[in-house]
Amino acid sequence: MRILIRSSRVISERLVVLLLLALPVVAHAAANLMVTPSRVVFEDNVRTAQVTLINSGDTAGDFRISFIRQAMTEDGQFSPLDDSAEGMFSDPLLRYSPRQISLQPGQSQVVRIMLRKPRDLEQGEYRSHLLFQSIPKPTSSAVEATVAPPKEGITVEIIPVIGISIPVIVRHGKLESQLTLERPHIIPADKAHPSPQIAVDMVRSGSSSVYGDFRAIYLRENGEKPLVIALANGIAVYTPNSVRHYSMPLSIPEGVSLDKGKIRILFLESGKDEQQGLIAEALLPL
Repeated sequence: MRILIRSSRVISERLVVLLLLALPVVAHAAANLMVTPSRVVFEDNVRTAQVTLINSGDTAGDFRISFIRQAMTEDGQFSPLDDSAEGMFSDPLLRYSPRQISLQPGQSQVVRIMLRKPRDLEQGEYRSHLLFQSIPKPTSSAVEATVAPPKEGITVEIIPVIGISIPVIVRHGKLESQLTLERPHIIPADKAHPSPQIAVDMVRSGSSSVYGDFRAIYLRENGEKPLVIALANGIAVYTPNSVRHYSMPLSIPEGVSLDKGKIRILFLESGKDEQQGLIAEALLPL
């Protein structure tokens, strides 16, 4: 998008807008970027890890890698923190390489991360986010403005820059966490959400974050086979937060009405079923 403002002076300027994505999926993907895995956890005796950056676009690209600090809000969004913010952050404990990459279309590059723990490190969970950011190239209009600037006018060119961040977590000491699912309820469909949603409060306690997958199962009164009506993978409540308000859209088969019975909401360890990885559950009578 270009904005042209008439003036008696000649000014040519580029505004770079960073679009930061942190999506709960196996591999983050946006525009010409793909990053896998979607999170890194250092615990026990793990001291090294690697993340793969893939140029999934059709043109060559340059990408910058850096650490940023973010806080999770109660609705699961992330807000940026500056370097002076107090908290338990992992970036001072980590080293990584490379810090800038040039990739051809379809090419990938491994970023290696190494953990260095000081001897006096306080017990707890530390988290920062590794940011993969595309570096914008000068556009033809910007070059033209430099070579032959207009006689008058202010030309502002807004260039969106895609950034993908993943959490990098360091756990030190004997940590534990507990989770309860409270206040389950259904949110009716509206203009913002064309499908009804099932919502629940995730209430975390303990010294570490929780991470896992949601399943919502409709238990019908007539004894028919239970139906899975909602799925969501890679959902977290990060420290120091104690509450996250989470909702997911319901997928209700045609001809099925949620007017009787119950909905069982399960939160499971990633990739496990309720027999092997049940963390918490709640029941919503209809």
